[in-house]
Amino acid sequence: MVKKSRTTLDKEQAQLALCQQLIIGNSYSSQEQLRKEMQRRGYQGISQSTISRLLTLLGVIKIRNAKGHKIYALSPQGQPEPDASRPIADMVVHVEHNHEFILISVVSGYARAVARVIDHHALPEVLGVVATSNIVWIAPRDTRNILQVHQRVLRSLGLEDV
Repeated sequence: MVKKSRTTLDKEQAQLALCQQLIIGNSYSSQEQLRKEMQRRGYQGISQSTISRLLTLLGVIKIRNAKGHKIYALSPQGQPEPDASRPIADMVVHVEHNHEFILISVVSGYARAVARVIDHHALPEVLGVVATSNIVWIAPRDTRNILQVHQRVLRSLGLEDV
């Protein structure tokens, strides 16, 4: 058995999280498309075999989208069932923002729970919160304060940085 260093394990976890985030938020029909996007996001040396391993670890399947094209998707059986006893941090896949709003990617089925936590905190900087099954969209009251709102949302969810 080969023992992996902490740095290697952290890199693999980061690759896995990014791969999951990309599949949740986009439509990829080939491993090469996914590999190129991962390269664009900072993993220049990532190989096709690594992409294949990540897809296997995530339990990714191919489905037909609304246009009839086959794309990668997370298998419903591979996703954890919603469980109110799990910490919020376990539900969150990724948090990002631009100059207008904040998006929180979560494990499918958890978005409403995360949105309710944000609503419960009644942050005065938040104009509104909308949830799908795996995305929470947050509109700030004033877009000039997006960085501060982003930090307040992270703190309200008990997250340092995702």
